[in-house]
Amino acid sequence: MAKDNKSTFPGAIRDHKEAVQSEAAKVNTKIEDAFQKLATKMSERAEKAKTKMDGARKPEKRAVLLRRFELYSDAATHLKERLPPREA
Repeated sequence: MAKDNKSTFPGAIRDHKEAVQSEAAKVNTKIEDAFQKLATKMSERAEKAKTKMDGARKPEKRAVLLRRFELYSDAATHLKERLPPREA
């Protein structure tokens, strides 16, 4: 005589679903934080390249620093666009 598990089974599904949702929220938060941290780092590097570019005299050096600024700035923008808006 098999025990009927129908009465406990829906609760088990609900528990698993809540556990999965909780874990997904934690992982999403970690990913968003990593994206934000990397975007901030790229913005800082872009600003540093721009500052150096403003002080460079040689056209070759200015061109290299300008390209560096553009690449870091584009990377920061790309990352920030993928971040969902944060709630206060």
